[in-house]
Amino acid sequence: MIVFAKQTICTQISIIMKHKIKFDRFNYAQLRNLGSKFNLSFSSYIALGNKIIGLDVLKRKVLIAEKIDGLFRPYFIELNKVSVITVQKIYNSIKAGDLKKKKIGEFLQSIRLQLEFENGENTIVLPFYERTIDDIHNLQWLESKARNWQMMLSKMLRGKIAGSSTKKDNLN
Repeated sequence: MIVFAKQTICTQISIIMKHKIKFDRFNYAQLRNLGSKFNLSFSSYIALGNKIIGLDVLKRKVLIAEKIDGLFRPYFIELNKVSVITVQKIYNSIKAGDLKKKKIGEFLQSIRLQLEFENGENTIVLPFYERTIDDIHNLQWLESKARNWQMMLSKMLRGKIAGSSTKKDNLN
């Protein structure tokens, strides 16, 4: 009986992993097609819900393609225009004494990557975790992905600042 249960669980995990691999391959193919169409080459990508995100390091662009009515609709972020990238955690309200009964993580509603532009007008928010959509078991993995993307994109912003100061130094 125990052997049967273990086999069933392993089979279910295997099926889930196969579907995830197919899903990632499909999204990667869509991203690759969009990259070819817009002359972009992606060094990193991630699929989040109905969105696929790709980073072209050389052109300093992020492509975000959202699937709407079966079609991926792309839009671009030029990292040269971004000033700050942060990871935000949004919590439900916590009443007095609630933290004695529950952990802080139980109040977490979303984790998102926020990109603010130099002009101060635009802000783009990319949800990595939404409590109403995502499984709580994926929380740590999705938070790690959000922090990795923040770090990766922020390094590119620091490169932009260093590059602009070098140009100024050459002018003097």
